[in-house]
Amino acid sequence: MKKLTPLLIIALAMMIFSCGNENLSDKIAKLEKQAFSTESAMNPEIAEQLVDAYCDFATQNTENQQSAEYLFKAMDVSMNFDNPTKTFGIIDRLIAEYPDYEKTQMAVFVKGFIYETRYNDVEQAKAAYEKYLELYPDGEMAADCRASIENLGLTPEELVKKFEAMEE
Repeated sequence: MKKLTPLLIIALAMMIFSCGNENLSDKIAKLEKQAFSTESAMNPEIAEQLVDAYCDFATQNTENQQSAEYLFKAMDVSMNFDNPTKTFGIIDRLIAEYPDYEKTQMAVFVKGFIYETRYNDVEQAKAAYEKYLELYPDGEMAADCRASIENLGLTPEELVKKFEAMEE
């Protein structure tokens, strides 16, 4: 009986853990259906629940490659609801936990883009673009990062003059 008890505890724990993952996957599917099934704007409350569910799945399933995809989706939903702290935290988590995931480099670029276009924070944008170049010097967005760094802080008029001068 003493040998059987630890096995029962382990088996019970595995069942609870797997049921929790299934419930979380079901929750994500339900929230995605609610969030993306209408043509109107996504409900912010549903969006927040969906982001949290994606992040919870990633926390509970660190070895599952679906976790990286869910974090990327969480970033995508989060950035559309003007929650920079949460969005940047998700991006930083993608970089730290899934640096080789195919969409992580896009997330790093998006971080710079958000700082540049939404918050007009030239210093943070430059730091994010430089981080991209450090991590992915030959990445598909490397040329865009270099161009963005060159043009940070320029007004639309200054950009037009710069491009006109390049054409001459």
